[in-house]
Amino acid sequence: MTIFVLMVTFLLALLLAVPAAFALAVACAAAILVSDRLPGTILPQHIVSTLDSTPLLAIPLFVLLGEIIARSSLGTRLVDFCNALVGWMRGGLAQANVAASMFFGGISGAATADTAAIGSVMIPAMKKEGYPGPFAAVVTCTSSVMGNLIPPTIDLIIYGWLTGTPIDRLFAAGLIPGLIIGLCLMVVAGYIARKNGYGQRQPFSMRRLGRGGITAAPALVLPVLIIGGIFGGFITVTEAAIVAILYSIFVTTIVFRDLRRSEVPVIVVNTVKTIGAVMLLIGVASVFGWILTIERVPQNLSAAMLDLYPGPAFFALTVIAISLFCGLFLTPATALIILTPIFYPIAMSFGYDPVHFGVLLIASLALGHVTPPIGLTLFIGASIADVPVERLLRPLLPFFAALLVAVFLIAFVPALSLTLPGLMR
Repeated sequence: MTIFVLMVTFLLALLLAVPAAFALAVACAAAILVSDRLPGTILPQHIVSTLDSTPLLAIPLFVLLGEIIARSSLGTRLVDFCNALVGWMRGGLAQANVAASMFFGGISGAATADTAAIGSVMIPAMKKEGYPGPFAAVVTCTSSVMGNLIPPTIDLIIYGWLTGTPIDRLFAAGLIPGLIIGLCLMVVAGYIARKNGYGQRQPFSMRRLGRGGITAAPALVLPVLIIGGIFGGFITVTEAAIVAILYSIFVTTIVFRDLRRSEVPVIVVNTVKTIGAVMLLIGVASVFGWILTIERVPQNLSAAMLDLYPGPAFFALTVIAISLFCGLFLTPATALIILTPIFYPIAMSFGYDPVHFGVLLIASLALGHVTPPIGLTLFIGASIADVPVERLLRPLLPFFAALLVAVFLIAFVPALSLTLPGLMR
């Protein structure tokens, strides 16, 4: 009865367009009221105790870092360097768009921040060079999916905290799959550009590349500080975020002097808005997962799936299918927090490595960034390109197929996720 009330209340709240965090809170409160073994004070107590966590402190810090980068010249310098690096290829600006997302994903940790920062520079430039607006927006939106895997990433931090999986190993595991996604997208972008004659091929210039590398060097140091510091065991994830923020403040205010004082309040307000929603969602979802565990839902599902499925491959296909379905209605972070307590025990029963399963789940859910009607990056990209969202759906299809191919590779080639974490041992 408790689980029935929990799920029905949550779904009804979503249908009434209640924000996900409040929908979860109402559902948990309703389940607690009808239960005869759940204390009424557990909801506020559990939320407060959940958020009192050092690993979770990395989330607001990386959000703040992304805001600083987006409002300074560091993002623009990265874009210019990527254009010099791959702009000579067919569909050069499209390729540079994807490459810039690879670098930016190693700094901000959020797909929406990637879309806004890279898109504000690349989409107008691509349109000016003759690329259709919808195509430019789709390249930006789909390449931003890498931000959910290439470290640092907020989703990997959340998964590691929910399951107790070491976050540094998750960061190592997300690097190669994130690059695989980028390569798949570059292949599709190059093929479409060649087929339709989009863009202009620029001659490769070592001088231009060197000049772009020197200009972008302060920005390129950031991924080295974050990823190198964590992988080398010198600093924790939270400490890496603090070091990166201090470095970015120094570069943008002392070296380049392009971060104005008037933008500081905007940065703080945007950061607080973002982390307020995320942290409330995490706190309420922890109660949701606790209720599921008390009612033995994961254990019962695990036993049923072990009897029903002949092997872990079918379970992986189920995870991908359910993730795609949830992406139609929930943001990836929301779906991750809801599905992890359900799927994680089942995955362990099938013998999955917790690191590999985390990367698989996050990669599958990341596609929700580009699936309407909730796909946030689609709306951001459409807004920057000044085109209706519905005009993005047709050019989205080949890129979405490339993302699916990458997800299947991640699911069925565990070495892509486990090679780098294995080296860390």
